[in-house]
Amino acid sequence: MSKPRFFVDRPVKFAVDITGPDARHIKDVLRIGVGDIIEAVDPEGTISDVEITSLLPDKVSGRVIASYRAREELPEVFLFQALPKASKMDDIVRQSTEIGVTGIFPVMTERVVVKLESEKAPKKVERWQKIAAEAAKQSHRTLIPSVNSVLTWMGALEKLREFDEIIVFWEEERGTLPYEVLDPAAKNIAVVIGPEGGLSDKEVLDLKGLGAKVVTLGESILRVETAAPVAVALVLYDLRKIKKFPFSQ
Repeated sequence: MSKPRFFVDRPVKFAVDITGPDARHIKDVLRIGVGDIIEAVDPEGTISDVEITSLLPDKVSGRVIASYRAREELPEVFLFQALPKASKMDDIVRQSTEIGVTGIFPVMTERVVVKLESEKAPKKVERWQKIAAEAAKQSHRTLIPSVNSVLTWMGALEKLREFDEIIVFWEEERGTLPYEVLDPAAKNIAVVIGPEGGLSDKEVLDLKGLGAKVVTLGESILRVETAAPVAVALVLYDLRKIKKFPFSQ
């Protein structure tokens, strides 16, 4: 059985203190006691087996009994997701985190239906970041993906200039598959997904102007909450094959 995993905000050496909601979760939900083992992941990506030595109301302490580094990471894959309706973004954040995305940029595009008021946007992003953190723990990631502030279309285009490669999944593209265009030398890759109504022709032209490569998800038209995690999974899978990266620990 896998050990519960928690993220800590400083490098782990010999001892670990976990506070706040995670400490309460360890004691009150998981019912972990003194002598039990958990995993702690620090900002450097070091994974430590920690034996619990003390349980206080708002702090759990433990001693490190073993540490190891995570294996070499694939190139970073970031999702630029046009905002979908209702709570679909929750599912997209959760599933993309489980699959292996490095970060997520919510984007307002021409066909986005959601009217996100500026004063409510930070609370939405905070909620999505919490979902990413929980999904990262559950799926035993070695990092918590960053969920960034909502971008305008022009803001997204400016941010995309920072990436080595841009892959756009568009329902109007029928022939090109991701593995045919992925650059094995890219260190960071942006994956762009439109909203329920798709990206407009002008938006796709804007992306092509940045050197983006437009690809297909196949013959089926997928729901946006399905398309995003499938796109991330396809890119990561193809990168593993191209770079001959192992599929198991």
